[in-house]
Amino acid sequence: MAQKVTEKKGSKFYIDHADNLRHNQMLMPDVQIAKGNVRLRYKGMTLSCDSAYFNDQSNWFKAFGKVHMTRPGGVTLDCHRLHYDGMSQMVHVREKVVVRQPGKSLRCDSLDYNMISKVANYFGGRGTLVYNGNTVIADQGDYNTESHDANFFGNVVMFTPKYRITTPEAHGNTETGLVHVVGKSVIRTAKGEVVHTSDGTYNSRTDNMELNGHSTITSPKQDVEGDNIVYNSSTGEAEGHGNVKIVDKANDRTIIGQDVFYNEKTGHSTARGNVKIDDRRQKRVITGDEVIYNAKSGYSEGHGNVKIIDKLNQRTITGRDLTYNSNTHEGTGEGNFYYIDEKQKHAFKGDYLHYTDSAAIAFGGKPGPIAKDFSQGDTLFVHADTISMKGFYMNTPKMYREIYGVNNVRAFRTDVQAVCGFLVANTKDSCMTMYDYPIVWSGNRQLVGDSIKAYMNDSTIRQAFVYGNAFSIETLPDKQHYNQISSRDMRADFVNGAVRRVDAWGNVEVVFYHTDKDSTLIGHNYTETDTLRMFITPERKLKKIWMSKADGVISPMTQIPPDRLTLPHFELFDNVRPKDKNDIFRRAARKTAATKRNAQVILPPRQRIE
Repeated sequence: MAQKVTEKKGSKFYIDHADNLRHNQMLMPDVQIAKGNVRLRYKGMTLSCDSAYFNDQSNWFKAFGKVHMTRPGGVTLDCHRLHYDGMSQMVHVREKVVVRQPGKSLRCDSLDYNMISKVANYFGGRGTLVYNGNTVIADQGDYNTESHDANFFGNVVMFTPKYRITTPEAHGNTETGLVHVVGKSVIRTAKGEVVHTSDGTYNSRTDNMELNGHSTITSPKQDVEGDNIVYNSSTGEAEGHGNVKIVDKANDRTIIGQDVFYNEKTGHSTARGNVKIDDRRQKRVITGDEVIYNAKSGYSEGHGNVKIIDKLNQRTITGRDLTYNSNTHEGTGEGNFYYIDEKQKHAFKGDYLHYTDSAAIAFGGKPGPIAKDFSQGDTLFVHADTISMKGFYMNTPKMYREIYGVNNVRAFRTDVQAVCGFLVANTKDSCMTMYDYPIVWSGNRQLVGDSIKAYMNDSTIRQAFVYGNAFSIETLPDKQHYNQISSRDMRADFVNGAVRRVDAWGNVEVVFYHTDKDSTLIGHNYTETDTLRMFITPERKLKKIWMSKADGVISPMTQIPPDRLTLPHFELFDNVRPKDKNDIFRRAARKTAATKRNAQVILPPRQRIE
């Protein structure tokens, strides 16, 4: 039978209705029992249920049955059991709990709410939190109704319009969109990104991710892997620390290193620690201890064991410190620098170098700079204190280069070797011009003079011109006798590396040995003339000779005057001759106390100011 319950003055609970209300002080002291369509009010809250217990003295109540509670602000609660403890300001809700407020709802089995801390804890089975169109499912969790901080535990699944997360544990804020996952977690975003991490923070508003521990990100545009990662798909920025690998699928580019900073939109990357950048679109690979690279500007900078492989331009550059711009084709290098251009077929090596497509200069370091030219077949190796190169008519059929060597110049090619103080090698006519006590060797022949021009074929010397104090010495097979020509100027023509014709002008002196069929020396010829032309067979025998007015003496081998065995100023420089490509770094004097040549290097023209 329904009873009308009147409000008692001073009571904390206001019972508006109950079908039955009773009280037994002996059985349940200070407890009122209400049954049937119970409706009550407490501190602005209204509650309806099937039955309820009230204790005004201890300030608690319990509700049972179809419990429905409403609070100011549009908050509603439905459950089967509710216990409110006014002393501790705790609400305990059990069985088929549903909490709703504008924009949010929670379904769970059990819920405890602390009215002081404003923290609600749910547990005892799978709970589902829905807020602003987002959903979180977890075995248990807690939520602060004021700060909006939330924590979820146990097989957590989070759905939002921007991402889906599965994780053992998650912490976040429903207002800021920040989520921190702990344990083996997977984040899938609406942009197609898949994140595997054990400790990561994701901001759905800014798209920023911070991942600790080894984590991976795969996406349609790029993949990121590393021990610590900061990634933002909106700005294109990625940062990783510890075994980092970034694969930029959109730009076909891979960056590997211990610390990597990369922006896939600008193409700029900075990496440290065993770095490798593979730009497959630009066909460029860069490795080093520290590398800066911008794919759009073409600029790259490396420090510590740097290597740049430019497959597009067929260049390889190594060194301690490098800069290179593939757009301007300009670069610098320091520390054991090596630059090889397979397309233009030349290379430079040294401690310091600055280069462009059409010019380069190398100097410094030990053993010092070296230039290599392999455009003519056999490779020419040139060492000097300073080496420079200049190109003309670049990237045209008329293209050629000049290579300059200054001070302590030493050159080696299989067929010809040279030392001098200043060298110019020209690929246009395959000519090497040498100044300042030059010495040239080809086979068993040595040429010296004030300056020498040597013209090359692909694999052998073709022609040599000696200007001023010319002296040719051919060492014969017995290593004790020498064919010699001394003159003011000289020309020598070679075939297959062997001299076949010699022309000499001015104060010509000749020592030539005649041989029989088996190359045995049979006679000594000493001649003085003003002009000489000599033709020699492939077997080094005198074929014919032409000269102007001459004075000469032919002597048997047993009657050669001792002072005619060698011409005046005869000097062999076999100890100076480069023996191979590795011997070009050795310093060796090009003259001795006996050297009488009055060699002069022509000074460059000087301007006069009138």
